[in-house]
Amino acid sequence: MEFSMSYSSLRLPATIPSQCYKASSSFTRSIPVKATKSSNLPSKCSTNINLNLPVGLYGENKLSKSLLFDQNKRDSIRAFAQAESGDAEPVNTKATDDSVYARASRFGAACYTFIRPYAIRQALISSVCLYARVLNENQLVLQWPLWLKAFPGLIAIFFAHAYENGINQVFDIDIDRINKPYLPLSSGELSLKHAWLMMSFGVLSGLLIFRLCNADLISTALYCLGLLLATSYSAPPFRFKGSSLATIMVIPMINFIKSVGILYTANASLGRPFVWSSQTIFIVAFSTIFFVAGCPLKDIPDVKGDMKNNIRTFAARFGAKNIVYFAVGLLLVNYIGAIAAAILLPQAFKRSVMLPVHIFPALMLLFQARKLDKANYGKEQSANFFQFLWLLLLLNWYMRPRLAQPRKHIAIDGLVSISRSEDSLSPAACKQIGTRAPPSSLPQVSFFASMW
Repeated sequence: MEFSMSYSSLRLPATIPSQCYKASSSFTRSIPVKATKSSNLPSKCSTNINLNLPVGLYGENKLSKSLLFDQNKRDSIRAFAQAESGDAEPVNTKATDDSVYARASRFGAACYTFIRPYAIRQALISSVCLYARVLNENQLVLQWPLWLKAFPGLIAIFFAHAYENGINQVFDIDIDRINKPYLPLSSGELSLKHAWLMMSFGVLSGLLIFRLCNADLISTALYCLGLLLATSYSAPPFRFKGSSLATIMVIPMINFIKSVGILYTANASLGRPFVWSSQTIFIVAFSTIFFVAGCPLKDIPDVKGDMKNNIRTFAARFGAKNIVYFAVGLLLVNYIGAIAAAILLPQAFKRSVMLPVHIFPALMLLFQARKLDKANYGKEQSANFFQFLWLLLLLNWYMRPRLAQPRKHIAIDGLVSISRSEDSLSPAACKQIGTRAPPSSLPQVSFFASMW
């Protein structure tokens, strides 16, 4: 029999099987149905479905129109129907997951996380600032070709730090499964074979860059010594990482070697000797003390995994609160020393730069330490505090080229001698005017050179 129905009383759910959807989309104003109960409808269309349509099915309501004609909803309805009915073919929603592009993207993302370039940026920034400081001391030779000449050195430093990050992850897989399960080796996204290939490529590429740039023996030896200490820190048989005392000694030593190596190599590339001036001593000492204070702090978020793997760090032994007090106190002594150097050595440092650059970070350090104490030294708060220390060190690195007093330029028979108020004339200028060069201006090298 036939009878007419009012569409104002019909409503349709958002998701229905595809068979019912096709039937409902072809309704006319006269719908033939049997005068029986709803149980006589087809089985696939009668399962918990109320055959109700929204008000204004033929355009009176925009919501109902989008329900019937929107392609995205049709796809979801079809997927639901195929999931409910076993005889329908499944939708291949992961057809592109196994493509070459998808595999390459996953592998590239794993390599990126393994190298951790966001952790290398501090080393690159410090290297650029140290090189800029050397160029700032020699303003007459500040030319763009010198920056292009330094670019391969930055690439070598990048490879060295990528190797250090990699060797640390390789021998810390079990620890990282607890503390850092998102890393590619601990999560299984990257194999050990690929990790070793990447690290070997980084070491060989860095040494090849030194060879192609005709680096001297001292620069190459300092580069290799840094790699050796980084390997001994993470890998057996030494694995200094397992000892808290060794850790607090090795990491600052690595930073010391890097700072001295960059300053020496930068001066050597300009044909100048490496001199232990007051500015050089301050730069190396400040960053080294900063790393001594930061070493125990970096272990606070990883206390749980370290204790489970029998790594007795200072944070695991003495507690997070005591370690934070020690580190903050040592950093305050470091900042007070920098302030004293600016006051006592005005001929070497710019007071207008040195004082605010070290006073305000010291106050910010106290504020953040107080904030961490109120948070009861939680894991997330401790990690944020450690990242804040990196920002303070980045600020100090950024201001390094601007801390020293400018040099004086003295013209002598066509030659130009560059000296500060605390230095005398250069040996070439002294030879030109027939006087003996003072000991302070004689060529000096680091103790590495003298020992070599």
